[in-house]
Amino acid sequence: MTQAQTQSQAMAPPVAAGAPLLSVRDLTVAFRTRDGVVNAVNGVNFDLPRGQVLGVLGESGSGKSVTLRALMGLLPKSRTTIRGSIDFGGRDLLAMKEADLDRLRGPEIAMIFQEPMTALDPVFTVGEQIAETIVRHEGASWDAAMARGKELLEMVRIPSAERRLKAYPHEMSGGMRQRAMIALALSCRPSILLADEPTTALDVTVQIQIILLLRELQRELGMTVIFVTHDVGVASEISDAIAVMYAGRFMEHGSAEEVLLNSRHPYTHSLLSSTVHGSMRGQRLDAIPGLPPDLANLPPGCPFAPRCRHAIPSCEQADIALRQIDGAQLSACRRVQEEGLRFASPG
Repeated sequence: MTQAQTQSQAMAPPVAAGAPLLSVRDLTVAFRTRDGVVNAVNGVNFDLPRGQVLGVLGESGSGKSVTLRALMGLLPKSRTTIRGSIDFGGRDLLAMKEADLDRLRGPEIAMIFQEPMTALDPVFTVGEQIAETIVRHEGASWDAAMARGKELLEMVRIPSAERRLKAYPHEMSGGMRQRAMIALALSCRPSILLADEPTTALDVTVQIQIILLLRELQRELGMTVIFVTHDVGVASEISDAIAVMYAGRFMEHGSAEEVLLNSRHPYTHSLLSSTVHGSMRGQRLDAIPGLPPDLANLPPGCPFAPRCRHAIPSCEQADIALRQIDGAQLSACRRVQEEGLRFASPG
């Protein structure tokens, strides 16, 4: 066992059988800007069991990527205020020292970024970047790390893996760079993988390939995954559970089947109704009216109320907590909670 592995295990208390791998409580993230305080994440709560894929779905600006960066400890400390708790295997990530977080990132928690061209270092080859990660965290020799790098590129189905180890990021296509980023994230066999819209910049054919690859690797390696996306189709393909996010809050949370087929929040229903699918030829798209709220000046009550066709005056007067509705399905809608409001299937 290497020194890095010994240190990592020393930090980790035993996890009780059946306990979630990740438990987030009342997570809030605020940024101090020239124009005031931007409340990007506002009281997020969830538990993530081992081996599950949680899809976080929502419009751009809803706080999805900020939540992932808070979990990784990557937000700038000089202008960010984070409150709440992030329990990862018995350790509160928000209370950890930076040196301990550095040892955690890679071997236990890793991230696939949205744009690999900016996430990968342009002055080092792909092989050097993967090998450096393995050497740093596992203490392996350079030759052994490069050999593992070749195996990882083969695992993510990059052709001519040995030759691609010597390639720079700009010498690879977008799909190949994304596969290389996945290989880098998996290089130290993390327990949990955070994927921040990893297919957004790719064409549809490559998107499907990457999604299927990620799902296959997740099952083979038994990884826990949080997959952030604004694409309903992508979320349906890869997720076991889905959390729908709006204005920094979870509006609905449940199994993928429950959320997509039996939505219990007006925002989820509106999001699904405004999504194009094959049976809609010749029909008018049912777009969501209005714009998302200003996170520096959030309205009282439900943040979706100004855009909601089902809103009543009380929706705008007080916050609505996320509560259990049916089985394990949770909703933060007053009318769903109090009146049992239901929505027709969007088709």
